[in-house]
Amino acid sequence: MGKAIIKHIFAKDKKIKLTYSDTFFIILTFDLLLIALLKAFYQKFTKQLFLSVFAQRYANQYLKEENAFTERVTFLVTTIMLINVSLFLAKTIFGDSLNPFDFWNVFIFTTIFFFSKAIIIRLLGHVFILKALAKLGVYFSFLFDRVMGIILFPIVVLLFFSPINSSPILLVFSVVIIALFLLIKIFWLWKIGIGGFGLSRYYLFLYLCTLEILPLLVFTKVVFY
Repeated sequence: MGKAIIKHIFAKDKKIKLTYSDTFFIILTFDLLLIALLKAFYQKFTKQLFLSVFAQRYANQYLKEENAFTERVTFLVTTIMLINVSLFLAKTIFGDSLNPFDFWNVFIFTTIFFFSKAIIIRLLGHVFILKALAKLGVYFSFLFDRVMGIILFPIVVLLFFSPINSSPILLVFSVVIIALFLLIKIFWLWKIGIGGFGLSRYYLFLYLCTLEILPLLVFTKVVFY
């Protein structure tokens, strides 16, 4: 009788672990499918999006060619970004105790944060009658997040399914990538805001600290402290 109870407990535990693995395997498979769609059908526009990180002329070209194809690319890349960023945050925050419920909570919070940021930028554009700047601001602010989200994919896969405990190394490597993208983003937003539209340095600095730098500092504090 005692052996039967112990066997039942271990079988139940095994079932829970299998459910955990299956859940994140399905999410990452769906994630990979979206990346494959970009590669197969929207390679030209995806390439422009990646090159926009390093040269503004590609960003201008992408925005100028705004159509149904670029909208699909934007939707797909944004979805990939939300999934990968949420998976990365959830795994680094909860570690081995992560469960699907925790992930969905992080996913909802991440989605709300990014959409709120887009709404705030557009509202500021309406208030200060700078709609063109608001459009560029949303594009460049999300551009680096979207590209970073795709680059994080292999790191996320290793975090969840690596046979060795490489989490500390991957975490440090990820923070370096995120910090690098943040620096490039700040550079471009500062250059466009000051050089292109003559914005006040004070207000631009306030925006960068509030919506770009502060979230990274909060994440760092949650994970490392």
